[in-house]
Amino acid sequence: MVEREGRYHFDFPTYDMQMRGDERLVILCSPQNPGGQVWTAEELQGVADFAARHDLILVSDEIHHDLVYPGARHTATPRAAPDILDRLVMLSATTKTFNIAGAHVGNIIVPEERLRSALAARMVALGISPNAFGMAMATAAYSPEGAAWVDALMRYLDGNRRLFDAGIHAIPGLRSMSLQATYLAWVDFSGTGMARDEFTARVEKGARIAANHGPTFGTGGENFLRFNLATPRTRVAEAVERLKAAFADLQ
Repeated sequence: MVEREGRYHFDFPTYDMQMRGDERLVILCSPQNPGGQVWTAEELQGVADFAARHDLILVSDEIHHDLVYPGARHTATPRAAPDILDRLVMLSATTKTFNIAGAHVGNIIVPEERLRSALAARMVALGISPNAFGMAMATAAYSPEGAAWVDALMRYLDGNRRLFDAGIHAIPGLRSMSLQATYLAWVDFSGTGMARDEFTARVEKGARIAANHGPTFGTGGENFLRFNLATPRTRVAEAVERLKAAFADLQ
């Protein structure tokens, strides 16, 4: 994707030129991870048009859709592009929101009957099925009490986000991409002028913080690290102070 003014954008003309003709599906992350963006309805329609133009199945991974901050609103792909239902596989789950990934249960929504039957047959062949504990957990999550808990969670994470961003932006050369969703901060270290090994060592050895390495997310992540903010605020505050100390020579 192309980054402009701190936000990622799709580059469909380039994608069109890169297609060989033997591709079978496109995978969309909505909200976006690691940038934490909430796609607009227009952007989602663009993805749907791309999938239709190249006869691709669109797999829309919307597992972070509950974790949206004030001022942003997630649009489910079927609502943004109802014309894509014949080739859409939509994924969601309670597992990221409620930290119950060990339940091994999620939702696969496939409107088109032929595609749904093919998926069901493959699931049976692989021996994959929900478990009773996971289904009970998901039922509890999708309750009024669960919804109230998520609202409180997002208010808390919003405080973590603001604290972390303020600390990052106080360090010259560091920039945190503005989060609209998720609890995963995407930090750009390119302004420091440091090589990836150096700024990574400062974070991991100097600040003693474990972060996800940017290149694992693909091209364009070379100067980034991803930080998980889903933790008590005292730990976020401590991490910010450790980072300031690790990059003190820049201040």
